[in-house]
Amino acid sequence: MFFSSWTSLWHIVLLATVVYVALVAALRMIGSRALAKMSAYDLVVTIALGSLIATIPLQRDVTVADGLTAIATFLVLQHAMSWLLERSRRSRPLVKGKPTLCVYEGRMLEEQMRELLVTDEEVRAAIRSHGLVSVRQCLAVVLENDGEWSVIPYADTPDRSALAGLKPPVETLRAGGDVTPPPAR
Repeated sequence: MFFSSWTSLWHIVLLATVVYVALVAALRMIGSRALAKMSAYDLVVTIALGSLIATIPLQRDVTVADGLTAIATFLVLQHAMSWLLERSRRSRPLVKGKPTLCVYEGRMLEEQMRELLVTDEEVRAAIRSHGLVSVRQCLAVVLENDGEWSVIPYADTPDRSALAGLKPPVETLRAGGDVTPPPAR
C-alpha cells in the first residue's frame, strides 16, 4: 500500500516529534558523555536507541509512554555502565576492550596484529596518516579500544608511561628495551 491517510501521516509526525524532543532532553540531561567518541558498546546502545526511536511512531501497538520508557531504560543503563566503568578497573576490559600494540620499537608485532585481524597495510596507513614515512620511526603504534590509531614516534625522553598496560613482546622485555631509534636501513 502506498498511502493510507493524511491522519496516519500526521500521527507519525506528531509521535516522531514527541520522541525527538524527549530524546534531545534526555541527552541534554545526561551530558556530553553520551555524545563522546564511541566504543563498540556505545555503538550498540546507539543503534538500539535508533531502532526504538524509529519504532515508536511507526508501530501502532507501541505507545509513546512504552517507547519513552524503553529509551529512558537504555539511557539509565548506559549511565550506570559508565559509572561502573569509572569505578571498577576490572570491568573495563570486559566492556570496552583493551588497546593493543601493533608496532613496538620499530617492529611490527605480527602475532598481536593477527589476533586483531589487522594487516600490515592498515598499520602503514596509520603511520603515514601521522606524518611518518617509516615503521622504524615508531616507538609504538597502538590500535586503541575505540578503533583509532595512536602512532608514537621515538622521542628524546626515556619515559614510556603512556604505554603502561600495553603488552610489549617478550623478547623486548628480556632485553630491557631501547629508547633510541634503531639505525635506518
